[in-house]
Amino acid sequence: MYSSRKSSAEIATQIHGYAYQLLKNNDPYKGLKERSNEIALKLMPKVKEIVEKSDDELKAAILCSIAANSIDFGIAGSASSPEEMAAKFEDYVAQGFGHDDVDEMRKYFEGEILYFTDNCGEVVFDKLVCEIIKKEYDVHLTLVCKKYPILTDATYEDVKKLGFEDVVDEIITTGKFAVGVDFNGISEKLKDKLQKANLIICKGMANYEAFSETRYRPIAYLMRIKCDSIAEDIGLPAGINVAKLYR
Repeated sequence: MYSSRKSSAEIATQIHGYAYQLLKNNDPYKGLKERSNEIALKLMPKVKEIVEKSDDELKAAILCSIAANSIDFGIAGSASSPEEMAAKFEDYVAQGFGHDDVDEMRKYFEGEILYFTDNCGEVVFDKLVCEIIKKEYDVHLTLVCKKYPILTDATYEDVKKLGFEDVVDEIITTGKFAVGVDFNGISEKLKDKLQKANLIICKGMANYEAFSETRYRPIAYLMRIKCDSIAEDIGLPAGINVAKLYR
């Protein structure tokens, strides 16, 4: 299974594929995903209050969505349940950005923007980020989510239930069952959009692991760094909220 030619996301995809076959369950995290979204929706009034009181609504909404990226089942040091995420959420927001390229990202807010989602729970706050982007900028915003369930990642069905169709211009999927993105399994439409996008926004570490092996630019990673390997690769400390742009 291991190969120096494979990314960590590819290896993780194989492991989870085998596990799902053994479990005979194609969505073993379904209950956790639903609970994550329910708790995030309960936090939304607090998030809207934070955003409305801020001097910069977009930056505040992005910070909240990154703070909610803290939930990651099985990674030491991250929130291990939706309830723990809720308990720690305000502390993570209060920490602010450990690295903040949001103002640099704004320079690319024109034409086509792709927004790759990560987990359920945080995707509730991604919707608010998308609403503000559409309110403040004349862009064509395409949301890219999972087609098939894997871990707690948001699928097309999940984002439809949350009403993203009323916010973004288009919703497409990554296609193949994969942690992060399997670029060999994406549609020609997504390939074309990746080549032409003015900005690619990626939430979470799995998307970072997949895209960091590519030369797609400009690309912005929005995540809470939850492990030392990602911290070392990106050149930033673990345990911080990050908006990192690569041109």
